[in-house]
Amino acid sequence: MRFGAQRLVREDQSRAARMLYRLLGVADPAHYLHYRYCRSALERFGPPSPEAILDAGSERGDFTVYLAQRYPSARVDGVEIRSDHIAKAQAGTDGLGLTNVSYRLGDLRLLDQVGAYDLVVCIDVLEHIPQQDDVLQRLRRGLRPGGTAFFHVPVRRTRSVPFGRLLGEFHRWSEGEHLAEERTGEEFRAAVQAAGFEILEARPTFGYFAGELATSLFNLPYRDTALNRLLQAVVSPVCRLLVLADPWYPGRAWFATAITARVPPEPSRSPDAGGSPFR
Repeated sequence: MRFGAQRLVREDQSRAARMLYRLLGVADPAHYLHYRYCRSALERFGPPSPEAILDAGSERGDFTVYLAQRYPSARVDGVEIRSDHIAKAQAGTDGLGLTNVSYRLGDLRLLDQVGAYDLVVCIDVLEHIPQQDDVLQRLRRGLRPGGTAFFHVPVRRTRSVPFGRLLGEFHRWSEGEHLAEERTGEEFRAAVQAAGFEILEARPTFGYFAGELATSLFNLPYRDTALNRLLQAVVSPVCRLLVLADPWYPGRAWFATAITARVPPEPSRSPDAGGSPFR
């Protein structure tokens, strides 16, 4: 089980991309750091044997595939709003021969399932949705009592990102995509609680001189050209070291937050709960 394994079987991946994956795994430091925090949360708080899992905003299927491999007896649903992402995700899943995964085109703002899942994963998706609070409530309703959720979102910046002046094109894309109101980590935690979740863990992520610096370095060559892909491959080992240091970053400037939460379990009832006629 290796995060991003479908990169080796998807036809849209170049030979150079496959080679880089064999050497480093997922090279994009932000995406790899999301995986590290998600894996850590699941190891400590995840349900041991979930039956049904939702990857809310599955994009190209990296986390959908990871969850399907981690929990082979579970059904894993990937919901994604873009059909081109679903096509790529399906190609990777088919190439790996996974049979416990299904994708569907859908808008999380319209999610109407109730008590369908034991685990929900939603990574860097909610910042794209202005109706963030409503979606949190829908995800809450989609979980069974005692079910677990893992969220990751960027938070309001307290300082400029590293090399910010050189990342104008990347940040213009980001600002056009991030439509939700910016929140601090504390404000997002309060929103998760207001949706009916019990917080198990809230931790800051993407420290200035750790994960966020790695993300900036990797995105300096932002445009998708052969030269920029080569430059990204060159800086990838340095970015990986910065990412691995992120959980121990001692600074105060953080650019994202990871929250693990659960739906409170139903209270146990004694046989006489509510008053028994046989007393």
